[in-house]
Amino acid sequence: MIAFSLILNTTIFFLIFNMGYLRRRRQDPTCAQKPFHQMYLFPLALGIVFTLIVDSFRGIVMYQMIIFLAAALLLYWIFFVMSARKG
Repeated sequence: MIAFSLILNTTIFFLIFNMGYLRRRRQDPTCAQKPFHQMYLFPLALGIVFTLIVDSFRGIVMYQMIIFLAAALLLYWIFFVMSARKG
């Protein structure tokens, strides 16, 4: 899933930052070439950073769900199991 997310994010950033250049290059083949780091490395770096941020938030949400589930089970045990033993 992370690999698919990385490929998708990198492709989107590549298209966003190079759409105008590719269109200009198609219309005028003598147009100056864009530097390698601006055309490929910058969108790749943005795709990696964005993927890491999104996946870390996804991990935080899962961690919060696990904590909520543990708290819910503890409260259920306190209010229903412990009260049934007293009654």
